[in-house]
Amino acid sequence: MKTFKHQSLIPKIAGVLTLSAITLHAAEHTAKAGKFEQVIKLEAVALPEAGYPVSIKPAVWSAVKIEKFLPHGSPVKKGEKLLWTDTEAIDEKIKEFTKERLKQKLILENSELELASLITSTAESLAKAEMEYKRFLEDYDYYKKVTKPQNASDTEYKVKRTNDFLSYTQEELDQLLKMYEEDGLTEETEEIIIKRARHGLVGSKRTLATAERNAAYEQKITAPRNDSDWAISAETKKRAWELTQKSLPLALKIKQLDVAKQKRGDIKSEEQLNDLIADRGLMEFESPANGLVYFGEFKDGKWINESAKKLVRKGGEVPANVTLMTIVPADTKLKFNAFLTEKQKRLFTPEQTGNMRLKSNPWKSIQMDSTLVSEHPDLAHQWLVSFTSEADLPAGVMIGSKANISIVTASADDVLSIPVNAVKSNSDGTYTLRIKMAEGDPEDITVELGRQAGDKIEVLSGLENGQVIITP
Repeated sequence: MKTFKHQSLIPKIAGVLTLSAITLHAAEHTAKAGKFEQVIKLEAVALPEAGYPVSIKPAVWSAVKIEKFLPHGSPVKKGEKLLWTDTEAIDEKIKEFTKERLKQKLILENSELELASLITSTAESLAKAEMEYKRFLEDYDYYKKVTKPQNASDTEYKVKRTNDFLSYTQEELDQLLKMYEEDGLTEETEEIIIKRARHGLVGSKRTLATAERNAAYEQKITAPRNDSDWAISAETKKRAWELTQKSLPLALKIKQLDVAKQKRGDIKSEEQLNDLIADRGLMEFESPANGLVYFGEFKDGKWINESAKKLVRKGGEVPANVTLMTIVPADTKLKFNAFLTEKQKRLFTPEQTGNMRLKSNPWKSIQMDSTLVSEHPDLAHQWLVSFTSEADLPAGVMIGSKANISIVTASADDVLSIPVNAVKSNSDGTYTLRIKMAEGDPEDITVELGRQAGDKIEVLSGLENGQVIITP
């Protein structure tokens, strides 16, 4: 009896299943020459050719709250109010700032008067200080050349004169004694005269001693002290004069800088007040033109309105440099904007015409002229292209209407094209197809490819009309 090994059948079954799967998923395509069209298909949206954005760019004020606003789609005339805002805070600020500006101007005016007075007084004080210092130098020079030598001479003369007077007194006494001694008699009167002369001599001696002491004091004490006092005063006066020469102009310069700073502050405050007043004017939000109110802005080929929907509400704050509304003139023409991918941009040529079908009416085709708006891609790596028509657009087309636009970039008859998924790209840069053979297994052939149109690609060589291609 034979024993079967069931596990040996598994690889065979797996192989059969794999071949069956390939056979089930494979498809055949017969290559046939026919009409070939290369088409760019775009989605476009209608936007106005003209519009007046409504936004504010306040210089100093930021918090502006909305109290009321015109609804989206409202017709307006130039100068008509679009938004009503709470201006109480800025009005109060302007009022207080105006009062402060008046005070600031008075302070500046007073500072300018003080500066003018200081300029005059500085010149006068410098002149007076210079005069006093020169006079001191003259007095000092006179002391050294005249006063000091004269004091020394006067003291010396006093001592000499006192000494001479003592000599005269002594001589007079000696003469009296000699005279009375020769008479041999001494009367009472003579005794008195002699006594008086002797007393005078004693006084003269004391006077001489005093004069000599005074002279010594003058020479050793008073004169050196006077010299020292004059020398110290000379240094003090010199430093004071040098300090005055620096400090007075420095104080004047500081005052000039202070006044200049006040002037700059005055100019800056005036600009701030003017900016506040200008900001207050911006808050009137008057329509710049006749037209219709559209929330948001038309920018870079798009209608951007999400922010406006959130911001334009009662109690909402108006941000700076954000377009809340756009006033679209009622008679403005519409254009359809679309965006090209890099692949479409390579196929697109300027001023190509396209066929547009409105999504609201896909059964009517409208011929449109194109204009490439941007030479360089945007941040999404797309190119803006605008479509317009010389003819009037159908009734009912409005801002925001959407459409499909087709641009035929190439068209030719008798072109051999195949499905793109039938082509295999090889690492050596070649392309191959798998061809069904009349007998035997399929074979791979190398082909040269041309233009692509959707899921079809042109075959330039390597494939013959009527051959059957196996596609995955």
